[in-house]
Amino acid sequence: MLAMPLVGWAMLAAARDPVVLAGPFVLPPIVPHSPLAYAWLRALHGVLAYALFGLILAHLGAALLHALIRRDGVFASMALWRRRSATGLRADA
Repeated sequence: MLAMPLVGWAMLAAARDPVVLAGPFVLPPIVPHSPLAYAWLRALHGVLAYALFGLILAHLGAALLHALIRRDGVFASMALWRRRSATGLRADA
């Protein structure tokens, strides 16, 4: 998750595009201008995007597996909406 914005920043720097965060705040380039570096970094950025999307889908699939098929309490132990007793302990503990 840290590599994705760094590769994007380097990709834009290699293309000589400014990276504006807010108002007048512009990030300095972290790589020199190079069309070849831009091409490589753009391809890498795309691969990382698909990998991150696949990781999110796998995580969602595993959560649904535990919640709907296995019903082993893993999903319920991570849920933010789980019920608590009056003493502050979990009701299922």
